[in-house]
Amino acid sequence: MKEQIFYFGSEQNQFGILTAPNDDFKPSAPVAVILNAGIVHHIGPFRLHVNLARQLADSGFTTLRMDLSGLGESAARVGKVDSTENRAVFDVNQAMDQLSKQMGANEFVVIGLCSGAYNAHHTALADERIVGAVFLDGIVFRTVGYYLRNGFNRFTKPRFWRNAFKRRLSSATDRAKQSEPTIEESEFFTNEFTRAEITDHLHQMLARDMKMLFIYTDGYDDISGRAQFREMFGIKPDNQNVQVEYYDQSEHTFRIVKNRNLACRRIIDWYSQQFSTSQATNV
Repeated sequence: MKEQIFYFGSEQNQFGILTAPNDDFKPSAPVAVILNAGIVHHIGPFRLHVNLARQLADSGFTTLRMDLSGLGESAARVGKVDSTENRAVFDVNQAMDQLSKQMGANEFVVIGLCSGAYNAHHTALADERIVGAVFLDGIVFRTVGYYLRNGFNRFTKPRFWRNAFKRRLSSATDRAKQSEPTIEESEFFTNEFTRAEITDHLHQMLARDMKMLFIYTDGYDDISGRAQFREMFGIKPDNQNVQVEYYDQSEHTFRIVKNRNLACRRIIDWYSQQFSTSQATNV
């Protein structure tokens, strides 16, 4: 395994860490591009992205842990920005262009947690070079099943009472400040699509034969079980192009080591299943 700094973008001032299984950095399978989780830089929450990238390298896959512009080590973009332009799509596109030019890579897999999953969705929809995606606690919609399952179960979860106690202690002013979106949240996390639109997007991706792994956790308040995926989108997980996991004892940011290891192991097994290095298309 080898790691090196990777600069990209028109000014070469966007930053990432390239992790590869060998010294020549010539990928033999789609390159994984891991996006920021919220405003956490390229190491990921509790070093999740570092662990994942290195374990993928041990399994023969190349990974870029990138910082979106204005986050981590990447410079903020200057000049007028088109209000209709998705910054994450633009940044990932530039990273893939550089990887293609520098390494000959022509296929990619995007991986993101929380807002990173939102951005992975936008990016995968926009660029056909993306042949796979891993969405960790990504876009969800509450369903009737959610309320039926969650109505009683939430009262048995310690975090429900812990969060209720914290809310009780917070003043009205504090709550107002907490609910006020920051620049980073409004830019990197908002989802403007309806459930019907997201469903259509997923069908578009499936029509391209994209491989998708969805991982949800109990720590993500808007989902209450694996069954909710089909309730949301009408798509049945088939263990091929669409695979769905729900970790009922995991926190959202994978703070606990065993939960972090579980997620990494699942992603690596999925990657190996879908993109065997013996079936490489990159040169």
